[in-house]
Amino acid sequence: MRAHSFLILAAALAAPLPALAQNQAPGNRAQQRVEGINRSIESNSEIRGIQQQNRFETNQLQGQIQRQQSLPPAPLPPIGVRR
Repeated sequence: MRAHSFLILAAALAAPLPALAQNQAPGNRAQQRVEGINRSIESNSEIRGIQQQNRFETNQLQGQIQRQQSLPPAPLPPIGVRR
């Protein structure tokens, strides 16, 4: 009985799972074109987000540089003579 249960379980696990509708290749050219356009839009959106982040960080760095350049230089410490 126990061996029979294991055989049924093994057969169930070995059987191919039904494919999900999302993973199936589109049936027609219009569907393929729409999916291609959607991928392109998503890719462009990701690129735009990266570019915006880079601009933000660049502006932050430029602001820090300008603030540092506008400050007067720090005074030099006095030089002491040792005896």
